[in-house]
Amino acid sequence: MATSTGSKLNLQLQEFFDQLAPNWDREVTEERLECLSNIVRELDIKPGSCLLDIGSGTGTILPFLIQTTNHTGKVLALDLSLKMLQQARAKGFQPVVDFIQADITAIPLSDNFADLAMCNSVFPHFNNKAQALKEIARVLKSSGRLVICHTTGREAINRFHQSVGGVVANDLLPDESQMKELMSQAGLAITHLEDSPKRYLAMAVKMTQAPG
Repeated sequence: MATSTGSKLNLQLQEFFDQLAPNWDREVTEERLECLSNIVRELDIKPGSCLLDIGSGTGTILPFLIQTTNHTGKVLALDLSLKMLQQARAKGFQPVVDFIQADITAIPLSDNFADLAMCNSVFPHFNNKAQALKEIARVLKSSGRLVICHTTGREAINRFHQSVGGVVANDLLPDESQMKELMSQAGLAITHLEDSPKRYLAMAVKMTQAPG
């Protein structure tokens, strides 16, 4: 159960992104879309896969995920912001996409549900990153994958959130050692970590046995 402080932060974060939702897509450039398309293509997702788009927002990455499933799988778009999900739903991604409003630390899905969980431009906003990763690991199938990605590097992301201030001022992307430790504690093993000015990409796989 979330603490009262965590609940307050989540409410503030939800309100923050609800306000941004109507104009969010104006920030999506062709360069960013190309970067995301390349990332999804590199994942070699199999048709028929069950995919979880965490922090889906207005659905920026959904078209690329849908394409990889060849319309034979399932994509679940999860976000804390109802307004963001409403913007995504209006784009007509159904019936291949289902939309879920939920807190990342309490995903309303069964254990071993998804083949792949995608966190595009959202991981820094998880107030309790350790608990978020444990919950993601829970809903992943054995050997399921987690992908954390951004269309710019870690330093630029952290500087931007600090410059915005307010509720996102401390929403930072951990450094490599911190990320590896958080993943390991959640029962996830990093298989790839890339941090360049043009993109950040961390990939992990669910361990078959929980860490001791």
